[in-house]
Amino acid sequence: MRGVLRTSLVVLSLVLSGASEAAEPRTPESFAARAPDEARVERVLRSLSLREKVGQLLLAYPQVGKENPVEVGGVLFVGGTLRKIDAAKERIRSARERARIPPFFAVDIEGGNFNRLKQHPSLKALPLAREMAAMEDAEVESWGMRVGRAMREVGLNMNLAPVFDVSPQGHMFRNGRAFSGDAAVVKQKATAFARGLAKAGVVSIGKHFPGYGDLDTDSDHEHAIADWDEGRVRLEAAAFRAADRYLGGVMMSNIVYTKLGPGPAILEPALVAMAHESGWISVTDDVAIRALAEQIGSEREEVVRRAFLAGNDLILTTEPPDWSGGLDYFGILTKLAESEPKLAEQLDASVRRVLRLKDRMGLLDGL
Repeated sequence: MRGVLRTSLVVLSLVLSGASEAAEPRTPESFAARAPDEARVERVLRSLSLREKVGQLLLAYPQVGKENPVEVGGVLFVGGTLRKIDAAKERIRSARERARIPPFFAVDIEGGNFNRLKQHPSLKALPLAREMAAMEDAEVESWGMRVGRAMREVGLNMNLAPVFDVSPQGHMFRNGRAFSGDAAVVKQKATAFARGLAKAGVVSIGKHFPGYGDLDTDSDHEHAIADWDEGRVRLEAAAFRAADRYLGGVMMSNIVYTKLGPGPAILEPALVAMAHESGWISVTDDVAIRALAEQIGSEREEVVRRAFLAGNDLILTTEPPDWSGGLDYFGILTKLAESEPKLAEQLDASVRRVLRLKDRMGLLDGL
């Protein structure tokens, strides 16, 4: 009887363990290898209203009100939103319950001081990218896994990192965010970090596509110009393509690549199309910064319009999309999509790319 009881307990333990593993979100290896279920993606796409489609294009600071529906495609955690980890967990849990389509929960954790989860015990010593460049690939991958596991513990599933800029000098070199000025090193180490994130079940968005290079200007605050021909642009972008399997998308830079258009990369169709060549989603850098509107000599609403017209799939903003003191993101994009049939088709194309990534992550399972 005692032997039977012991056997039963072992079996029960295995069953419970299996159930626990089944309840866990999909592993990164399945993300890296899994093709989207196109039938499910199309079914979900057809079920969305125009407002719901527009919402899938927004990666935004948490919406106002704890009882309101979460309509955005992704929730962005910046500033002090992760200072209290338990509160962040509850916020994510609540947002997940109030969203019809499961959102991305995104943060940028690169290394060193560029770390939104400094409060997490396992990430207090997270090295800068430049410091990780001196490590073996396996150690860099281990740091990526550690970051991913800490993120998943909180409920986050998307990291706006790592940095793939090949920067031998200039802004990204000085602040240590670039792994190296050697393209081969960047490809190895940034890919290892992204692979580690993937193994922990977190999707990477590489930045700043197609590359910051050795520019000495901070494009968040100044007019940054790269007078590179298309060959040089593609050479810089090759660092991202080395990690193709482990990237869900890329964040477009705010740099003006003069040979490919007069505006910042996030507003240039040719550069966004270049990101789409690898099947990635394209994510803007923050459209809420005033420097962008100043660069194009227009109002902030025009930045949002042009970001959509350029073909971006996720429009990132660090202000709540329903904040009374901010822009009416839903209104701006809905009006655009209603203005011409081809823009409605463009909206569908972007939402389809977003849904494909979500399906690869297992977020659409059961819908």
